[in-house]
Amino acid sequence: MRFHRSAPWRLGAGVLVLSLIVGSVVFAIITTGAGDDDPAVAVANPSGAAATASSTRVATGLQNPRGVAMLPDGRLVVVEAGNGIATTDAGSGTGRVSVFDDLNGDGDYDDVGEIEAVVSQIPSYNTLTEFGTGQDEVGGAGDIVLVDDGRILVTRDDPSAGYAADGSPTGINVAELSFESGFVGNLIVRNATMNALAYDQQAETLYVIESGANRLIAVSSDGTIRSVADFLPLEQGQQAVPAGVAIDPTTGDVLVALFSGQVGDYYGSVLSFWPGAARVVRVNSTTGKQTDEIVGLTTAVDVAVDDAGNVFVVELTSIWPSARMPREFDLFDPDSPPDPGGYTRFAGSVTLYPADGTAPLVLANNLDQPTNITHTDNALFVSTGQGTPGRPIIGPTGATSITGELHRIALE
Repeated sequence: MRFHRSAPWRLGAGVLVLSLIVGSVVFAIITTGAGDDDPAVAVANPSGAAATASSTRVATGLQNPRGVAMLPDGRLVVVEAGNGIATTDAGSGTGRVSVFDDLNGDGDYDDVGEIEAVVSQIPSYNTLTEFGTGQDEVGGAGDIVLVDDGRILVTRDDPSAGYAADGSPTGINVAELSFESGFVGNLIVRNATMNALAYDQQAETLYVIESGANRLIAVSSDGTIRSVADFLPLEQGQQAVPAGVAIDPTTGDVLVALFSGQVGDYYGSVLSFWPGAARVVRVNSTTGKQTDEIVGLTTAVDVAVDDAGNVFVVELTSIWPSARMPREFDLFDPDSPPDPGGYTRFAGSVTLYPADGTAPLVLANNLDQPTNITHTDNALFVSTGQGTPGRPIIGPTGATSITGELHRIALE
């Protein structure tokens, strides 16, 4: 078991450099004063000499970026959940799946023509207005994987799609897309929200997180669905909501990030989560046996694993829950109070947990509500800026607004 430990420093005006050797790779981290675009950065140097480099914001102005996948030619395929406005009008959704191509080689995707939608007008919604959750959380299109046969698989959640005759929702599915024809059809349709995917190429199996049922399922190449594991309530009785999933290539196990659900009776009020209860669990893909991999987390929202078994964990925030939002809050009023939205903002992080069990290393912090992480051969891509796009909030240096961004952390 790997234990989470608080970082032994605080951000300030000075600069502190820490290094950690994982096998023959040296990870180094710089922390600088608050207010920088990327206040904590890291790089791995295979030569063994400690090195440092800035993490890079590679795209901005997005609407709730979520899952990211990399094509063989280095282009990215990125999911955006949209602006959270639910509508039943066909063609008015704001979610999309796009190809990001750095045409001019300047290291970002912010120039004209560098983002091209594969599928657009995907329905979006906000849990505050739809369900009164007390948080400004946008749902819709979510995670993505690319399958060897060329298919693009994306999770979708659309409460406005209605219900079948048996009462089951019709808008919760894993959709199949293609670059040529866009939406192809639904691979699976389920009753509970699905928000994370991982594909095991060796086993030709898709692992799907059903956060609405606290369950991990497996989908075989012929479409057969198998329940792998159910996740029991955590220490304070709250739901163990699975939020992220990854395959450990060294063992074939499935790693699942458990995001602490709401604590319903906290001195007569409701807490959005219980700090320290979140964790990452290791699940045997055959037997479903669960063991704690990383404990003591605050809001584990996604997880990734590299080829050496090093684990990377994203936390949405690392600070005690903020006040819940009233359901009648006008999310699109430019003069509305700068409410954080149920979770403290600019307190998210990415942490490396080395495979050899040595102390964890914070690779990035002060992120604004990161939700998804993707590991490629030489980098991590992190999606940030969860919530209603453009809504007023307080940032590290004062008044600002929610902005969806994609960040890249170099690992070489």
